[in-house]
This record gives sequence, C-alpha cells and structure tokens, in this order.
Amino acid sequence: MTRTPSLLLAVSVLSAFALAGCGDGTVRTGAAATIGSDRITTSTLDGYVTRGLKDPNAKQKVGTDKAGFERDALSRIIQHDIVTAAAKKAGVTVDGADVDAYSANLNQQIVQSGQGASLEAAASGAGIAKADQKQFFTDLVLKEAIADKLTASIAVPDKVLQDAYQQNIATYDQVHSAHILVATKALADSILKQVKADPASFAALAAKYSTDTSSKTNGGDLGFQGKGALVKQFEDAIFSAKPGSYVEVHTQFGYHVIHVIERKTTTFEQAKPDLRRQLLQTQRNTALGTYLTKVAKDLGVHVNPRFGVWDSANQDVIAATACPNTSISSPSPRPGDTAAATPTATATPNCK
Repeated sequence: MTRTPSLLLAVSVLSAFALAGCGDGTVRTGAAATIGSDRITTSTLDGYVTRGLKDPNAKQKVGTDKAGFERDALSRIIQHDIVTAAAKKAGVTVDGADVDAYSANLNQQIVQSGQGASLEAAASGAGIAKADQKQFFTDLVLKEAIADKLTASIAVPDKVLQDAYQQNIATYDQVHSAHILVATKALADSILKQVKADPASFAALAAKYSTDTSSKTNGGDLGFQGKGALVKQFEDAIFSAKPGSYVEVHTQFGYHVIHVIERKTTTFEQAKPDLRRQLLQTQRNTALGTYLTKVAKDLGVHVNPRFGVWDSANQDVIAATACPNTSISSPSPRPGDTAAATPTATATPNCK
C-alpha cells in the first residue's frame, strides 16, 4: 500500500501526542492513568520517559520541563489504548507491511527535506525511543485506516483524482541521479568515457572534478527528483534515459556527466488511495477526531492528578493549572498515587 503522509503533520506528531478529556475518576494506587479496565502503571510511564530522554537531542529540548515530557509520553500511551480499541470497534486492521511502507516513505521525506538523518533519528530526537517507535507508527497507520473506513462512502469523481494526480506528478514520477558538473565539453567527454569503462570510479571523479560543491562530497548524488525540480535540459536527460545508464548534457551551469540510478513511478491506480486521503483531509480529520473522542468517552479515561488532567477539546494530557476552574483534592505525593481530581461545578468545558 502506497502512503504519502503529510510531512508537516507526520513530523509534528513526533513531538505532540493526542486523545480525549480531563480525568475525573479515581485512579488506583500506582497508576498514572486508567483507560477502561486497563491500568497504566507509573513504572510503565517512567520506562517510556527514561528511554525517551536517553537521546541527547530529546533531553536538550525537554530541558527542565520533565513534567511536560511526562504528559506527552502519558498521552501517547493512552492514545495507543484508545486507537487499538477504536480500530477493533471499526473492524479495521493493518499489518507489518503497511507500517513498514508508511515508515519507509516518511523516512524518505524526512531525509530529502533535510529535517533529519533518518526517521528513527527524528523520532528519537522527539523523545520516542527506538523500542517504542514501532508501536507509535502502527498507531498512526491504524488511524489512517480508521479514517479511510469512516469516509469510504464519500464520493470523489475520478476526474478530480486524475487532475490531482497530474498536479502532483512530481511526487509520483521521480528519478534518482548523480552528476559531475564541469566547465568544458572536453573534460565531460573524458569523464564520461572513464565512468562507462569503470562505473565504480564515479564518486571519486565527482570528488575530484565536480564544481557542484553541494553534491561532490557525496559522490554527486542528487537523490530522487520529480519533474519541475531541475533545469529542463537536465530533467529531459534523466527522464528519457534508462536506469543504470550514463549520459552527458549541457545546461546554463556547464556540462553534466550524469548517472541515472533509478526511476520510481507510482501509477494513477496505485496513487488513488493517497490522492483520496489528501482531497478528503478535512472530512477525515473531523470524522476521526469525533470517533476517537467517542471511543475514549465510552472507555472512560482517568488521569492521576500528579501528572495532570485529561483535556477533551485538545485531546491531550495537560497541566492541572491549565484548567483554572478545576480543583484537585489531596494532590497525590509520589509514593501513593491515589488522589483523584474533583472538578468544581464551574469546571471549564475542555476539562471534564
């Protein structure tokens, strides 16, 4: 299954975790929260936090706000339980191949955008330890699957999807290439002859001769590029050549000796599910949010007041002080964890 998640959304969820409304029930001893009959122990939460803060980048971002990081981690753990219950109720499942495809695609976007060396590194830097990443990305894919089912009855004409496909063709038809840029045709001809005779010499020749300082140190690699990203002469050359071939082309920048490494094409039929998700993004978000909130309410989510309260409007564990009209009786010291939040009659609508 081809998935092209919104990069902004996908990266943002690495540092912001979500689900339903302020805890208002009794939390049993030793529990950070309860969701239905499931009990999230303080030791489980401590494990997530400890693992997450082993990454120096995450630790630096958190700084002195460890309590805020605990709330984010607790939100993520709670969200896992609710998404799992919601998927079961909706009758949807995903498998390892779906999660791997989603992760691989997101990894490529993060690397190409320069937002990180890899998905794993970006997630670790956001405080999601390697041991917890598989579950986190499985939850994201499950939410997509639930949203797919909730919006399955909404009709989107093929013409609209075709137009969207053509408008985004650079995403669905890409070529991976590397080049060596030089000033003269004579030098380009000489280099082309050498690389055809010895393909393994391409990187060394790029390092020695290329005037493209942004790529020469990594063998001239330009990564995957879609149509419209490069100058026309270069683009025409790489999209018309066979993968594995070496070609020479002249542009306003000089003479390029190009290695056409790979072409990756997603057909319209393959892209349709992704295009549909993009076009229905607003409806999907609304339907999914409403559905998950209802599932959370039916299960019953209660947060130990030591960690905060459950905000239904923002779908997050927030600091108790963020609900100014909510009083908390007997704030729980660390050893006991038994106190319960007691909302006043004037409690704000977001904290209930």
